[in-house]
Amino acid sequence: MRKVLEICAFAVWSFALIWMISVCCFCSQICLAIKLNKVAAIFVYNTPTVLLVPIVQAIVGLLWCLGWAASAAFLLSQVPEGHVPSTFFTKFSEAFGTDDVAGECTGPFINGHVWRYAGDLSSTNDPCSGNMGNTTGMIPACWRCYAPRYVIDWRFAVSFFSLLWNNAFLVALGQLIIAAACSIWFFTPRGEKGKKGAVRTAVWISFRYHLGSVAFGSFIIALVQFVRYTLMYFEKQAAAAKNRVVVMALKVVQCCLWCFEKCLKFLNKNAYIQIALVGKGFCASAKAAFFLIFRNMARFGAVAMLGSVIGVIGTLFITVGTSVAGYFLLKALHPDVTPILPMAIYIASSYLVAKLYMNVFGLSVDTMLQCFIAAEEMGGDTGFVPAQLQSLLPASKEHKTDSA
Repeated sequence: MRKVLEICAFAVWSFALIWMISVCCFCSQICLAIKLNKVAAIFVYNTPTVLLVPIVQAIVGLLWCLGWAASAAFLLSQVPEGHVPSTFFTKFSEAFGTDDVAGECTGPFINGHVWRYAGDLSSTNDPCSGNMGNTTGMIPACWRCYAPRYVIDWRFAVSFFSLLWNNAFLVALGQLIIAAACSIWFFTPRGEKGKKGAVRTAVWISFRYHLGSVAFGSFIIALVQFVRYTLMYFEKQAAAAKNRVVVMALKVVQCCLWCFEKCLKFLNKNAYIQIALVGKGFCASAKAAFFLIFRNMARFGAVAMLGSVIGVIGTLFITVGTSVAGYFLLKALHPDVTPILPMAIYIASSYLVAKLYMNVFGLSVDTMLQCFIAAEEMGGDTGFVPAQLQSLLPASKEHKTDSA
C-alpha cells in the first residue's frame, strides 16, 4: 500500500508539474481568455435582450415539435396491407424466431408480433382446429403474425429529416443572431456601447441577408444526423435478423459519425460568427473559420478550456442558488407544505434557465475572440475595443493621429 501511494503521489506531482508548465507557457492566452469572459459578461449586461433569443427559440421549437409529432403519429399509424405474412405457422419459433434465427413475423423490416390462434370449431378445414376440432393426421398451425401498430417507411423518413433540418436551422439562426449582436456591440464606439439596439439589428441582418447560409449549414448537420439515425435503424434490423457482426460494425460507424457531427457543429458555429463579422456566404465563412482556428489554436484552446470550466461553475451556481432561495421562500410562505415536488420544479427550471444563459454567454465569448482577432488583423484599436482588451491591442496609427 505504501508503494502504491508513493507511485500515485509521483503521478499526481508529475501532472501538477505539467499543469504548471502549461500555465506558464500559455499565460498570455489564458489572460486573453479571462478578459474575453469579462467582456462577454459586460455585453450580456449591456444587452439583456439577447437572453430573449434562446427563449424564443425554445418556444418556437416546442410548437414545431408538437405539430411535427401530430403529423408523424399519423404517418406511423398507416400500416400498409400485407405488411406481415397472413399465413399460419406450426411452431412458435418459426413465427417469432430464436436467439440465432429471425422469425417470419419479427424479422428485419417487419417489426410485427406473434399471437396464438384458437381455431374455428365450426369449420371443416381450419389450419389450427382441423375438421371441427379433429386434428387427426395433421399438424395444427396455430401461430399467426399480428400487425404492428406503427410502421417506419419512406414517408416517415422524409418527415423525420424535416424535423432534423428545422431543428438545426432554428439552432443555427439563434447562433447567428447572437453572434451578430456581439459583433455589432464590439465594433460600436466605446462611448455608445449598449445604447444601440444590437439584437434588433442582428435579427434584421440575419433574416434579410443570411437565411440561405443558415439553411445550407443546418442542412449539412441534418444530413449527417439523418445518416446516423438511419444506421441506428439498420442496427435494430440487423439485431432482429440475429446478425451480431453487422450490429457491431454499425455501432462503430455510428460512433465515428457522432464525432464527425460534433466537429461539424463546432465548425458551423464559428462559420456563423464569421458570417456575422464579414457577411460572406457559408462556404467562404466556414473556410475562413477553419483557417482562423488553425492559426490561433492556442487561443481557441485556452478559451474553450476556460469556457467549459466557467460554464459548469455558472450552471451549478445558478441551479443551486435558485433552488436554495426557492426552498427558504417556500418554507417562509408555506411551512406545512412538503417541499419535494416544488424543489424538483425549482431544480429543473433553474437548470434549464442556467443552460440557456450559459449557452448565450459561451457563444458571446467565442464571438468576442473572433472580433478581437479581427481587430488585431485590422491594425489595432480605433476607439471601439472594450476597455478590458485595450491593453492587448496597440492603437492604430490613424487613431493616434486623430488623438494628437
